[in-house]
Amino acid sequence: MKNKYIKTFCIAIISALTLSSCDKGFEELNTNPNALTDPALKSMFTLAEIYVDGQDFSNTRGNNIYAAQYVQHFASLGGGSKYTYSSEYSGALFGETYGKGLNQIFQLLSVTPDAPENSNMVQALRIMKVFLFQKLTDTYGEVPYFEAGKGYNGNIFAPKYDTQEAIYNDLLKELDEAGTALDANKAFVGNADLYYQSDVTRWKKLANSLMLRVAMRLSKVNPAKAKEYVEKAVAKGVFTSNDDSLVLKHDAGPAGVKTNPITSSWVRNDLNGGESNIKFSKTFIDLLKNTNDPRLRIYAKLEATGNNNPASQQGLPNDAKEFPGGDKKLFSDPNTSTVLRLDAPTLIMSYAEIKFILAEAAVRGWNVGGTAQQHYEDGVKAAMEVLTIFGDKVPAVTTAEYNTYITTYPFKSAGTEAQKIEQIITQKWIVLLFNGFEAFSEYRRTGYPVLVPVNDPTGETKGTIPRRLIYDQSELITNEANYKAAIQRQGLDLMTTRIWWDKV
Repeated sequence: MKNKYIKTFCIAIISALTLSSCDKGFEELNTNPNALTDPALKSMFTLAEIYVDGQDFSNTRGNNIYAAQYVQHFASLGGGSKYTYSSEYSGALFGETYGKGLNQIFQLLSVTPDAPENSNMVQALRIMKVFLFQKLTDTYGEVPYFEAGKGYNGNIFAPKYDTQEAIYNDLLKELDEAGTALDANKAFVGNADLYYQSDVTRWKKLANSLMLRVAMRLSKVNPAKAKEYVEKAVAKGVFTSNDDSLVLKHDAGPAGVKTNPITSSWVRNDLNGGESNIKFSKTFIDLLKNTNDPRLRIYAKLEATGNNNPASQQGLPNDAKEFPGGDKKLFSDPNTSTVLRLDAPTLIMSYAEIKFILAEAAVRGWNVGGTAQQHYEDGVKAAMEVLTIFGDKVPAVTTAEYNTYITTYPFKSAGTEAQKIEQIITQKWIVLLFNGFEAFSEYRRTGYPVLVPVNDPTGETKGTIPRRLIYDQSELITNEANYKAAIQRQGLDLMTTRIWWDKV
């Protein structure tokens, strides 16, 4: 994080201790402990942005151990690789998102005066709320949405679960309205905005790019609506370069406060000089090695020796019951000089991802401008170039390397629609490294990349890749009637139950 943001960040952390020290559940979400008459609105806004990125709790358990292993970015001898169940891990995203991220947003909305000078902040909060709710509903299915946060002004402490269809309809509406309402002629929050430093033009692009992501998720369940909102997002204006990518910067300390929430617990507690229990998956490493992908030297290394030579990298099979050869140090770790630095920035949403969505839309014949091939090639190039955000300790991908790669593995312009989409989604899967939740959603939507399931006796799915996570089981105590109504509509609270948009 740049030095000019540190003061703002520290004020936000103080606000966190004062205003939202909750960990999980609707009890916390719907309880305003302070009812301040003069809240530090800008500091609260900063903290809301940090919480959108998630904290160590959900990123370690829900992301690194579960979602990222389901999609075979990473592997271990248990956990997500074998589809085992832990109520703590499975419910981590649910509890943390309601108890921290959404709690912070709803608190801030409840104390923000309805005045023109606060309009841009309110629109930005609406956009951040969509980020959090889409991740929640994509991970679990039906979740409390319309009544969530009503404890502040409606005394609703056991909110109803809503159907995914209703949630998705409202997510699209929120993004459409919030993006339009953002106004460069009105005040914002200055440098309290860690994302874009109150650049309204870039916030508008973010709203539209997120609309693109939300809309494409409907490609199977409601292709007409998906097409409508994909085209609307493009017409309104999405990301146009890596400069628009949503990147949250971090510091190397103090631990758990300003460090990267995806990498920090990994580095502090698990890496141990190459003795980590979580390694790169053989699926991921083999794909990059077999295609001479120049990103491999940036992503991976053998932590014990510091060797990031692509030829030396070895991934752990997701079905492994022990480390082959008995030595964990022989298997590739995320590179602590780049992507696994404690102060590594988080790539929350990238320009490359947007280009891959546009490439898929073009394959489907939707009006997004340009050809599928051009969007695809731009996406691959952007995915390679954006890695410069992780510093210069490892050489960046050069234009010559990109040219060689795209020439050797060109877009399958003469292939079938399915072949083209598989190629596009496989590249998206690479760029979504460390964003396991989004990669998991895209795998379920498309079936790509093609993954070989693990059939382990400790697993819960009888050898099929999970389709969702199981709800936070505290809901059986605090919100039992609404929880039961949701699973009656949706299906049993199992990993194998398909959610609304997840169609065969």
